[in-house]
Amino acid sequence: MSTPIVEEKTPKGYTLKINIAKKQYIAFNPKGEIIYSDDNKTKPFHTMKTIVFIGLESNTLTKNHPYQLLKIQNNALIISYNAGEGKRQYLFFPSDTLLDMVPCITEFFNDTASFVSYVKKGNVPDFIIVNSTFSNNDITFISSISPSSRLEIVNTTSAVTIDDTKRAIDQMNNVDINLLSQNPVFLARIHLRNLDLVRVKQIILDMDITESDAQYIIAFLSTMIKNSDKEELQKHVEKLKELKKTYEFYFHLITHNDEKIQEFITQASKNDLITFQTLIQKAKLLFPTKEASLRFVEYENLIWEKQQ
Repeated sequence: MSTPIVEEKTPKGYTLKINIAKKQYIAFNPKGEIIYSDDNKTKPFHTMKTIVFIGLESNTLTKNHPYQLLKIQNNALIISYNAGEGKRQYLFFPSDTLLDMVPCITEFFNDTASFVSYVKKGNVPDFIIVNSTFSNNDITFISSISPSSRLEIVNTTSAVTIDDTKRAIDQMNNVDINLLSQNPVFLARIHLRNLDLVRVKQIILDMDITESDAQYIIAFLSTMIKNSDKEELQKHVEKLKELKKTYEFYFHLITHNDEKIQEFITQASKNDLITFQTLIQKAKLLFPTKEASLRFVEYENLIWEKQQ
């Protein structure tokens, strides 16, 4: 069975032949000539942009149609969203296409857990539009699981009802954690929500943590320490501070911040020094150059001197 092709005409006379299944289209100018997607004129197929809305209302037509034709004006793609009370607001993203309209895929999710399920299927949206009613931690998490997407936070006068019980962290029965087991930020947030601090520490030992991963996890820990006056966190505050120190030391290791590393070692307790030694051993594997090895040996010597 052949894949159905949908044909659309734009106001300026361009013809679009859209392959919905492959999320691609071919464009023709009013003369019937192909508009190529590369400067060498070898690629006739254009990839449809995918726009994800989280916590924003959609009308029935938008939600049920497999794609939307969006306007291009003054070299900008115009994306509209429902701002509540019948009002429409607009976002403008740079676009270098010759067309006056382009087909785009739009997806709508009411909660973070639904978006996680979408991403774990291999979907990578180009744009993510998030309602500002989501918490900073949720927005940071959304960004972390789709880092290549452009994320915009928008204000609305009314919002889709966001049920806290449907957040990704609380829906572990509905999300296969094994499929996202390579995302340390996702795992750290789950374990922190459950106050399973041993597992949060294990993440840094077992997984490859990037600079941005470390920064996100440090931010989560900082927020929890800041809110440690809450009853459920009071007895964990020292462990949280210890974890934060661990991730900060690792961050300074992989960013080669000699001054901060020396400061951490100088102020370290005996338990800290044991952890720092382990992290240095791990960092050695990530930076096998001679220069990096000499630097790590210097850190180890500092720890040895501190232990004497």
